[in-house]
Amino acid sequence: MRIISGIAGGVPLQVPRGEVRPTTDRVREALFSILGTRVEGARVLDLFAGSGGLGLEALSRGAASARFVDASRNSCRMVEENMRKAKLTGGHVVNADCLQFVKRERARYDLVFADPPYCKYVGDRDMIAELMKGRLRELLEPGGLFVAEAQLGYGVGDARTCEFEGWKLEDQRHYGKNTILFYTVQEG
Repeated sequence: MRIISGIAGGVPLQVPRGEVRPTTDRVREALFSILGTRVEGARVLDLFAGSGGLGLEALSRGAASARFVDASRNSCRMVEENMRKAKLTGGHVVNADCLQFVKRERARYDLVFADPPYCKYVGDRDMIAELMKGRLRELLEPGGLFVAEAQLGYGVGDARTCEFEGWKLEDQRHYGKNTILFYTVQEG
């Protein structure tokens, strides 16, 4: 796993063993190709950060800042180490439960990423749905974008359950078993 492009392009990233399922280089490359210039100057929130791959890629491509949130101390240490190794600035790591963080956060962001543990079975907790039914909308700047990664066919990754009140599904892309969903806050 590495940073794909930008000022830190090519820098390999450390991944916490056994704790995370990082977004593959192929999916990150496609995602950031879709986002294009939207990343430049953006204030980014990377929820369920894991190794920090999404937020670090954003910083490398010109994001103004990135806040990385993860409940695992080991993941948080790994994000800090990856940020130092890539010589990226503007990042801040928060060791916290992501759902609780969103409940109390008051800052606003242009771009929010969420790549939680996948909802794989009936009855699994769907953390993306919990975020979207909570106050995540309040954290997005007008015109901001929420990007979520899920397993295709389960929870939010199921076409029958990916729509939420107050949100507009702008786009949905599939990469093998992964699906990337792009949401904006619904106007009016």
